[in-house]
Amino acid sequence: MKYPRVHQLGFVVDDMQKAMEEYGQIYHIKKWYRAGRTPDDDMYYMGEKIKDEGFDLIIGYCGVTEIELITTKAKKSLYANFLHEQGPGLHHISFFCTNLKKHLNEYRKLGFEVVQNGYLQGKTIRTDYAYLTKPGEKYSRIVEFSASKMFGIIPIIRSGWNVWMGLLTGDVELIK
Repeated sequence: MKYPRVHQLGFVVDDMQKAMEEYGQIYHIKKWYRAGRTPDDDMYYMGEKIKDEGFDLIIGYCGVTEIELITTKAKKSLYANFLHEQGPGLHHISFFCTNLKKHLNEYRKLGFEVVQNGYLQGKTIRTDYAYLTKPGEKYSRIVEFSASKMFGIIPIIRSGWNVWMGLLTGDVELIK
């Protein structure tokens, strides 16, 4: 199986404004974007549906690599547990793909299990995602796979071009 390149570095942070400034300097990011979402978003931690009213994610680009900043107010989730036990920092690497099930099955063969998954629903784009780790490893090798589709049928690999399209469709908001 051919694996895609690492597309994203995901950081869990406790202060989004401060993080945008710091990570913007570190990774030379001048523009940050927030993905538009609807109340239909679903998130599951260890198979249990959870609600995170304080969940927010903002992305910027360092070259072609997406830098994702995540905040949470959940009592329990992969993000909340990481933040409480490790503090802010690098949380995961992410691969963008078009066939999520195929990649999840391949990583299951490597001994990984899905610990958190869900989807983010924008106006025209839906992104399904899953975080995997090996049992007992906690946070040492968190891998995310995500697959996005426009209008529910057109598979897309997120990129700067998709951000531009998202600005036109209302799926993305320019923050700074």
